Amino acid sequence: MNLFRSREGALAAVNTKTQLTTLGSQTSPGPLLVPGGATYLKAAHISGVSSNEAAAQGAWLIRLEGPGIERGVFTLAGGAFGTAVATGSASRIASKRIPINIAVRPGQEVLIFAEAIGADMGTYQIGVTLEFGTEAGPEGVALGEVTVEGDITAVDTLVRLTAQGSVVSPSRLTPPDATMLKRIFFAVASDCAADGEVNYILRLGGDAIKGGEQSLIIAAESWIDVAAGGDGTNNDMPIMMIDNLNLEITPNETLDISAEMAGVDVGTATIVVTAIFV
Repeated sequence: MNLFRSREGALAAVNTKTQLTTLGSQTSPGPLLVPGGATYLKAAHISGVSSNEAAAQGAWLIRLEGPGIERGVFTLAGGAFGTAVATGSASRIASKRIPINIAVRPGQEVLIFAEAIGADMGTYQIGVTLEFGTEAGPEGVALGEVTVEGDITAVDTLVRLTAQGSVVSPSRLTPPDATMLKRIFFAVASDCAADGEVNYILRLGGDAIKGGEQSLIIAAESWIDVAAGGDGTNNDMPIMMIDNLNLEITPNETLDISAEMAGVDVGTATIVVTAIFV
């Protein structure tokens, strides 16, 4: 049997970790405890939007912390959004289920934080549901993650992703007991500042990848100027997943994650990426 616990809340600034502590009419629902008997956090169901008060681009991430998380901290990409017009647009983002499969401690508290990154898009509303169970899902037990983000400002320009919002230099070491990079989560969006169309390329390399650098086309995007008197269209991307990468890795080595745009420039893009190891 699976058990579900949820929290939501608002963010008001970029690069600022904010705890999600409410649940609608429950303004003080109390601590979120790992249910008795649950041994794994199987998945997170997440959604988030910005108020789009700036013609810019941004993204967000989730941080799971506290004594209920056996390894202490687990960070993952949340989503991305951008717009060329700061008025007259709307966002509708369905919640996405993302498999996690990390060990938890029954009866202990899990703290859910969210953090906006990239450009300041105004205010943000973020929601997270945690799915607990007595065993890991079929994707396998996750032994750790590397989460990084950054801005891509021009086409055909490789950008090494080394930041993580308020964490300036996050660890990019592979877990000591992992043997494989199993899947990645990602989200990317531009500010649509120029008419064009691009593919987004992700490169996985460094001493951690035994087979040498791996390149993946992960998304595409285009933009054309809004006609006079027309309304803008938001450029929203919920968190996406590429599973079964099955890249053999070396433990305790640095994973390099880089990204670039290829094609005709669409402006500045913010990208956030999570690599999951088993």
